[in-house]
Amino acid sequence: MDTRTSLLSRIKNPEDALSWEEFDKVYRPMLHKYALTRGLSREEAEDIAQQCMSAIATGIQSFRRQVSFRGWLRGMIDHKVSDQLRRQRKEVPARTADFAREQQREADPPLSWEREWNRTHLLYCLNQIRGEVAPTTFRAFEMYVLEERPVQEVSKALGMSANQIYVAKSRVLTRLRQRWGDFADGLA
Repeated sequence: MDTRTSLLSRIKNPEDALSWEEFDKVYRPMLHKYALTRGLSREEAEDIAQQCMSAIATGIQSFRRQVSFRGWLRGMIDHKVSDQLRRQRKEVPARTADFAREQQREADPPLSWEREWNRTHLLYCLNQIRGEVAPTTFRAFEMYVLEERPVQEVSKALGMSANQIYVAKSRVLTRLRQRWGDFADGLA
């Protein structure tokens, strides 16, 4: 997949089911997890993610690049989460413990959003790269970089030299930087 703005362009066509499926696979879990970090229940978070996906489907035609897609999406979910939290406050009388819990869960929404945005796109990029390199190359990268295992352990487990592991790390990181740059250019 071309990771630049092509996915956003493709989902503007409501008949392009494959693009919508790909978009949903990447963004629905991110929206759900972010809503959870804001203190919503799993059911509420899924409902918010669905509301956002519906809003994207109807609003993507009018989306223009004056604002980043990232900012547009964050504004949308923050608005929907805030509405849900306001409804909760009206439905349940405020108690001191509930108020303290609410303050804690809303402590840093921008940081939660950035963390979830970056994590989602990192995993997406790595998943794409997994299919572009030899399985042993990717496994060496996973073990050495992501799992932070010592090079000797990875070498023994995969039957690779330390130099081969360093080369695998370099190859995957080079592709990751390129893919990440594509996302930054297209979606930031």
